[in-house]
Amino acid sequence: MIKIGLLVVANLGLLAFGQTEGPVAREGNYWVRTFSGVVPTNEATRARVITEGNVTVHGDSGKVIAYWVKVPVKARNQQEAESLLKTFAMRVQSQGQTIVLELGARRMTGDGPNVTLTVPRGLAQLVLETRGGNLQVTDLDGEFSGSSAGGRIDIDRLNAAASVKTAGGDIRVGHVNGPVRCSSGGGSISVDSVGGESWFETAGGDISVHEARGRVHAATGGGNIRVERSGGAVEARTEGGLIEVQQASGLVNALSSGGAIQVNSAQGVRCEAAAGMIRLRNVAGALNASTAAGSILAELLAGNRIQDSTLTASAGDITVIISSKISVTVMAQNVTGGGGRIVSDFPEIRVQPSSPGVIPAVAEGNLNGGGPKLRIIATGGTIYLRREK
Repeated sequence: MIKIGLLVVANLGLLAFGQTEGPVAREGNYWVRTFSGVVPTNEATRARVITEGNVTVHGDSGKVIAYWVKVPVKARNQQEAESLLKTFAMRVQSQGQTIVLELGARRMTGDGPNVTLTVPRGLAQLVLETRGGNLQVTDLDGEFSGSSAGGRIDIDRLNAAASVKTAGGDIRVGHVNGPVRCSSGGGSISVDSVGGESWFETAGGDISVHEARGRVHAATGGGNIRVERSGGAVEARTEGGLIEVQQASGLVNALSSGGAIQVNSAQGVRCEAAAGMIRLRNVAGALNASTAAGSILAELLAGNRIQDSTLTASAGDITVIISSKISVTVMAQNVTGGGGRIVSDFPEIRVQPSSPGVIPAVAEGNLNGGGPKLRIIATGGTIYLRREK
C-alpha cells in the first residue's frame, strides 16, 4: 500500500479526495509510478499548489482539482523502487477560501517528477510553486502567480493579472489580458500580448515584447530589449545591449550602458547611451538624448509636434534631418577643440565657424518662423543639419 500524507486544519472538516497509483514500470534509467487523484474545491475560490519538477496546468469548467504526478526514482530493482515510492505524499489544507495542495516527492529523484493539473478556470487566484522545474499554464480567468527554482515558464490564454518568477530559466508570455510581472535570474523573456502595465526583468537575457496595451518596464543585465508596440510609455534599461522601440503611445525612457538605442515612434524620448548610437525617428514631444561614445541621428518629420529638445554627443556626430514644414528654433554649438564643424542645408540657420583654440562653432536660426527650441551640443564630432528629401 502506498503511504499518503494528509493534513487538514482543525475544525474545518475533511476535504474529500481519492488517490490511485499505477504500477511501477521501467523507463530508461528510472523506475516510475503515476499517482492521480481529485480534490473537490467546494466553496474555495483560491488554490495554492506546492510541488517540485515540471508542472503543466490547464483550466477547465469543472469544480475539482485533478492531478497526475509521474514520479521517477533510481533503484537497483523494482522492489527497491517500490520502497522509495512509498515516501510520496499528498497533503491538503483548507485555509478559509483557499485550498493548499502539497505534492511531495523530495529527495527521491535527480530529474524531479512531472506534474499535470486541471483546475477550475474560474478560480479567483491560483498560486503555483515548484522547487525546480518548468511551468506551463493555460486557460485561467483569475489571477495567477507562479515561481520556479530555475526552470522555464510558459503562460498563455490568461484573463487576469499574472506574476511569474524563475531563478534562471526563460519566460514566454502568450496572451494575457491583465497586467504582467516577469522576473528571471538570467533567461530571456518573450511576450506576445499583455493587456495592462507590465514589468520584465532578467539578470542577463533578451527581452522581446510584441504588444503591450499599457506602460512597459523592461530591464536586463546584459541583453537586448525590443518593444514593437506599447499602448503607453516605455522604460527600458540594459547594461550591455541594444534597445529598440518600434511604437510607443507615451514617453520612451531608455538607458543603455553598452549598446545602441533606436526609437521609431513615440510621444517624447529621454535616451542615454554610454557607448552606442542613438537613432530617433517619427518622435513627437520632447527629444532629449545624449551619448558618451556614439553618434545621434534624429529625424523631425512633418505632422509631429515637438517640444523643447536637447541632443548631446561627447564623441560622435549629430545629424538632424528636418522637414521643411517643421517650425523650430535651432541653437547648435560644437565645442570640439579647435576644429568643431557645423554643416547646414538651411540658409535661415546662420553658422559661425570656430576659431582655433578660442571660440566654438555655433549656429542659430528660425525655421518657418521659429518654434520650440532645439539645442544641439557636440564635443567630439560634426553637427549636420539636413533638409528632409
